[in-house]
Amino acid sequence: MAGNFTFEPKTVGKLLKSERLRVPVNQRSYKWEDVHIKNLLADFDEAITNDDNDYFLGTVVLVKKGKDDPVVQDGQQRLATSTILLARIRDRLFDASRERAAQSVDSEFIRSYDRESEAMIPRITLNDQDNDYFLRNILASPTDRDYDQRPGTNRRSNLRLETSSNIISTFLDEKLKTVRAESHFDYLNRWVNFIESSASIVVVTATDEVNAYRIFETLNDRGLKASQADILKNYFFSRCANRMPEAQSMWNTMAANLERQEEDESETLVTYLRHLWITVHGPTKERELAAKIRKDVTAETRTIQFLSQASSHVQDYLALTNPKHPKWAAYKPSVKKNIETISEHLQIEQIWPLMFAVAMHFDPEEADKAFRLFVSWSVRFLIYGGRGGMLDLQYSLRAQEVGTKKITKARELRDAMSKYVPTDAEFKEAFASARVSRPHLARYYLRALEKTRTDDPHPEYVANEDVLDVSLEHILPFEPSSEWNIDEETSSAAQRLLGNMVLLKAAQNRDLGNSGFERKREVFGNSGYYTTRDVANSQSWGMPEIRERQRNLAEMAVKTWTLRFEE
Repeated sequence: MAGNFTFEPKTVGKLLKSERLRVPVNQRSYKWEDVHIKNLLADFDEAITNDDNDYFLGTVVLVKKGKDDPVVQDGQQRLATSTILLARIRDRLFDASRERAAQSVDSEFIRSYDRESEAMIPRITLNDQDNDYFLRNILASPTDRDYDQRPGTNRRSNLRLETSSNIISTFLDEKLKTVRAESHFDYLNRWVNFIESSASIVVVTATDEVNAYRIFETLNDRGLKASQADILKNYFFSRCANRMPEAQSMWNTMAANLERQEEDESETLVTYLRHLWITVHGPTKERELAAKIRKDVTAETRTIQFLSQASSHVQDYLALTNPKHPKWAAYKPSVKKNIETISEHLQIEQIWPLMFAVAMHFDPEEADKAFRLFVSWSVRFLIYGGRGGMLDLQYSLRAQEVGTKKITKARELRDAMSKYVPTDAEFKEAFASARVSRPHLARYYLRALEKTRTDDPHPEYVANEDVLDVSLEHILPFEPSSEWNIDEETSSAAQRLLGNMVLLKAAQNRDLGNSGFERKREVFGNSGYYTTRDVANSQSWGMPEIRERQRNLAEMAVKTWTLRFEE
């Protein structure tokens, strides 16, 4: 015993044999992806092939209180995956008619019969979201009475467990194809012996959760691999000895909401925490986040305050990518439309910390003005250029000013950014020669300009479109036919210029192909889009006409993505 810890070298197999392990209800669900499973299998296979007596899998951190089953604070992914591997080896032992060996693997490493509950209990019990599926689907044996009545699922972590099991099954089957049938038992037994005798770990056992989180933090400080989300979670929990259930509840609320939004909950969670941190503390790179949090969030009260803030504002953050989110019910419809424009059409993320700060702190009226500004700024920077790291820095500084209530109105925000946002003259000049390589941006620009052409009061946002219905047509095509009489250099120079692009209904565009300009003029003249019909007024089409049209579009662009609003 070293203070509140014990350190014991062991193997995965011997740990599973000696204990009934439990994953805490609050711990994240099974997360390993295909690459993690395949890497583990490849490492094991290499070690077994080379007759290595020792393969180090890292550290497992447990909490052991009295006679209670040990709780796994770190190591769930490795232990669960090793158990799945043993279950699939057991199945193949049954296939090889080695029932007694299969039953031995099952009872020693995978699950055991509990006389009191009269149920099979896994050697490692996962959290509430995963355990039933883990036991009934993944660990189930072909000899179980209800094997053919296993439940289905749509839960992501359950599906990851299923994928892990399938990858392992495929791997073993491919390996067994290279081995004579009479040697299958020996081959499978080598894998079981390896897991029991050579797949080494260091088991760190703590007396309570706080000490476990502290040892986890220390181990990761010394270079052991863990996700930054896990490191932050364990740091926060290590500071909350007297309010652990409260801290766990707030963390889980936040993590559960983010997991529903994105596949990679861990990465999204760190991004969310960084953006939240920026709204109070200013510019922070991801690699700096953990160090800054450790420096500022040191005591229990401060930790609970931060977790409370993170938990209570997660819906504000999720609303930034969902114009139908209930948060926007109290806001003008234009806010929802500008949210959709930023997330669906422009698909930019640098401005998120500032959007987040405004969503949290501006009243609906000021938020409406701010989000319209955000669309205009975003387009102006896309056309003019983002000037290196300037955008990250300035958006983060403005987010901090909004988050600390130094800025409370959209005009103050506009004034603070005025020296960085391209002016009307700069924007118009840049737009007149801009090349647009991404079709979704070109389509959005043209649709917004079309609305300005028809005097729409809010041209900057457009409804989400079906790209199968509205297509982007290059007037001078990529590979012009002989009808064009255009050299290759001119054709190449024209392709990314917005002046050479128009919108057409897909049905109109279907048969145009590389048709000459006369044929295209006829189709353009019948278009429902004014900016497309305007092209039909030209008698010919080449670089002079393309540049002239783009200059005209630039005049409209200043009105479309304006920096003005009603005070």
